[in-house]
Amino acid sequence: MRFYTNRDGQAARRTTALVLALLSCFYLFPAIFATLGRLEAPGLYVSGQTDSVVLVLPRMMSGGIVGVLLAALVAAGAFAAFLSTSSGLLISMAGALAHDIMGGGVRTFRMSAALLGVGATTLGLVVGTIPINVLVGWAFAIAASSFCPLLLLGIWWRRLTWIGALCGLALGGGASSVAVIATMVGAGGTGWSAVLLSEPAIWSVPLSFLAMIVLSLATPDAVPVNVT
Repeated sequence: MRFYTNRDGQAARRTTALVLALLSCFYLFPAIFATLGRLEAPGLYVSGQTDSVVLVLPRMMSGGIVGVLLAALVAAGAFAAFLSTSSGLLISMAGALAHDIMGGGVRTFRMSAALLGVGATTLGLVVGTIPINVLVGWAFAIAASSFCPLLLLGIWWRRLTWIGALCGLALGGGASSVAVIATMVGAGGTGWSAVLLSEPAIWSVPLSFLAMIVLSLATPDAVPVNVT
């Protein structure tokens, strides 16, 4: 939401840097949480119930009513995160579909939100048997292969062209998506092929950056005239 209140491009760059710094701090905590879970609740790893460590660990760290309240707080925060993320993505996708493709209007927006909601729910049911940590990793891999290069180069590299941005976005996002789908259907087998398909960000992120840079340098006339 901070982006909507920035006065100019320089303020937007500062906001981006601040958000990246805050996210970097946030992603230190999953590793800390996992380490505490490994030390305090090793039995979950043996029984294959590692997903439950999020709720079990607070009760083990603090007994009695304090532990119950901490577990409830974690559960409430998790549900708030799920709902805020899903609703935000739904609104963003519906707005883009209604405004950029279907001509705009409140009625069109509502129709787009309903169609996208049904589609997302259907896809969620299809992948319901896949562990959530694997799905999150794949989602991050696809985002890192598409939006990450676009945002970083679009904000801090003035020579990025729309041709380079579009081709890099399609190539990185498409390649990582194909790798994820191939993993879901059992392709790759074992060894390095399985690793490269199940963890596509290893190669798809550099591929997207390379495509955007090379194609932008090859099409200098396509830089927007209002870039500052």
